[in-house]
Amino acid sequence: MADNVDDANDMAELHLAAVLAKAKPSLPPLTGHCFYCHAATPERFCDADCRDDFERDQRRTLMRKRG
Repeated sequence: MADNVDDANDMAELHLAAVLAKAKPSLPPLTGHCFYCHAATPERFCDADCRDDFERDQRRTLMRKRG
C-alpha cells in the first residue's frame, strides 16, 4: 500500500520526466548529412553556424506552437 511519500515521489518523477523531455530536443539519428544545410558530414551538423541556425529554428517553431 502506497503512502503519501510514495505518491509524492511518483508525482515528482513524472514532473521531472516531463521537464526533461521538453528541455532536451530530440535529434534525428545520424544520416551522414547536416540536419540544417544537408551537406555531407559524419556529424549532425557541418559547423557551429548550422547547429546554431537549426536550434534557432527549432525554438521559433516551439514558440509558434505555444502561441
